[in-house]
Amino acid sequence: MQVYIHELVVGDIILIETGMRIPADCILFDGMDIVADETIYNEGNTLINKKEISKGDEHHRDNPDPFLLTNSLITSGSGRAVVAAVGKHTRYSD
Repeated sequence: MQVYIHELVVGDIILIETGMRIPADCILFDGMDIVADETIYNEGNTLINKKEISKGDEHHRDNPDPFLLTNSLITSGSGRAVVAAVGKHTRYSD
């Protein structure tokens, strides 16, 4: 089902596709070759490879960055993520 980004709530599942801007802070749980441009959060040109949370990942080194931040641009890959924060509660609003 399609909804407006302003109707997203914590716990919603969103589809991630190349070229989209992330509408809320999310946690990636299914994905393939996802790279996010997080330049708006870091100085310089920052492309970050994202890896989904996998069952059995017991340590940060097993899953270093499953987080997709609001307004980041997905430069490649596809997947699914669960919404963790919306609106003024996102990192983008800091």
